[in-house]
Amino acid sequence: MSAKDPKSNAGGAAGKPQSEEVGGLGAEERAQIRSRSSEIGQYLDKARGTKQVSGPNGSRQSALGQGFKMAIDLVAGVAVGFGIGWALDRAFNTRPIFMVIFIILGFVAGMMSLIKSALRMQAQVEQMQRSAPSVRDDDEEASR
Repeated sequence: MSAKDPKSNAGGAAGKPQSEEVGGLGAEERAQIRSRSSEIGQYLDKARGTKQVSGPNGSRQSALGQGFKMAIDLVAGVAVGFGIGWALDRAFNTRPIFMVIFIILGFVAGMMSLIKSALRMQAQVEQMQRSAPSVRDDDEEASR
């Protein structure tokens, strides 16, 4: 490479200092991007902190969805157990033995999944209850 070759320019492309060449952005542009990304981050943190309910039945719809999920977990466990047991019974020509065993195992797996989901939901509710502000009862106000 010759000294006149632009690729050999140690100062950067087109005579710009190498510090301004990073990503094709200057120092001022990088500072603007950093400040804008900081603003966006603060906006997202604020938005995550306040849940918006899509409708008047928001909590009811959420509970309904969780209930369906739990029911499907239980049914899916039994169905998978039935399928595996049926296939093993068919392969080994032992009609009800594996099917009964795997239906029971599928039920147990479904119940374990259901219990795990219920405990997770309970922990979320307890966390929300702890963070909720304390409200005085009518009885406490009447006794004063």
